[in-house]
Amino acid sequence: MTDQDQNDADEQLLRDLNSSPINPLPGVVWLLVLAVLGVEAVLSAAGYGLIGGPQGVGWRLSAIQRFGFSSGIQGWMLETRQFPPQHLLRYVTFPFIHGSPMHALFGVVLLAALGKMVGERFGALRFLVLALVVPIVAAAIFGLILGDDQLGWLFGAMPMVFALVGGMTWLRWRDAGGDRDKQRRAFALIAALMGARLAFGLIAETGPAWIAELSAFGLGFAASALVLGPGSWQRLRAKIRA
Repeated sequence: MTDQDQNDADEQLLRDLNSSPINPLPGVVWLLVLAVLGVEAVLSAAGYGLIGGPQGVGWRLSAIQRFGFSSGIQGWMLETRQFPPQHLLRYVTFPFIHGSPMHALFGVVLLAALGKMVGERFGALRFLVLALVVPIVAAAIFGLILGDDQLGWLFGAMPMVFALVGGMTWLRWRDAGGDRDKQRRAFALIAALMGARLAFGLIAETGPAWIAELSAFGLGFAASALVLGPGSWQRLRAKIRA
């Protein structure tokens, strides 16, 4: 990959991250974006009293308690060896519940921009595995680290976003073609996202969710390198057979 190619890729990355989420997106990305926006639309309408009557104001908190991930609940399941479906469902649903409209919008913009770049390179099935399965594992790691901590609640799309950052970072690292300077620059995106995440956390969100997000990044990068990225599975099989 030439310096000009790298510069073009960097410029495209900045354009995509600053682009409107309504730009043309792969269908699977639209699926996730609309799922997040649909849930948020219902919760916001309830919060403003448009639906649900007087009880609607509490729908967001109820949704977090019912569909968010809890490290305490995971600890209870592991301790008792009981795994009720309503609690296992939390691993899948937590990325679609947000604490506020701003929280949801922040996640949707990043999900759309990164999803466009990764989805076009990975294809629909591998994209969905990266975006949906990696956050499940990241949530489990989050729960194991926090244990019974009362702050151990996880919700929102950011673990999905960071899984896609892991995939995007791997793509740029691979495209660097062994150039160590370019490979180091491939990790600039995660540094920028963590800075943005810290700034957002200072104004709108607190808590240890960063543990799940960093886990999702590492898992996303590793999964892309091993099996999900374009050509990764073929290379892995070739190494195993060698």
